[in-house]
Amino acid sequence: MIDKPEVSASALWLTPLEQGIIRIGFAEDGRELLGPVQKITWQVEQGRVHLGTPFLIVSGVNEELTLHFPFAGRIAQINEDLAAHPEWLNNRNDDLDWMVDLAIE
Repeated sequence: MIDKPEVSASALWLTPLEQGIIRIGFAEDGRELLGPVQKITWQVEQGRVHLGTPFLIVSGVNEELTLHFPFAGRIAQINEDLAAHPEWLNNRNDDLDWMVDLAIE
């Protein structure tokens, strides 16, 4: 299992949604590393998080990767539909492959 924050960071895309809210999604580097995603396991549900807090384990055909928050904040929203559809992480689609919205405080 890969559990290094620097590897985790390269597997993420970030985009601002509105003032103070950043959406975090699964990037191409993560897809290349893991192969087709088979399962995800949330490590957080709500509340404040710190830089480096693990938030999601993504299991692929080739490897398992623990994703860490790239900065501190408060969870505004989690894409709960991913648990039922982990395959959404296999292709870039910002409407489907986003994971969490984080409010910067």
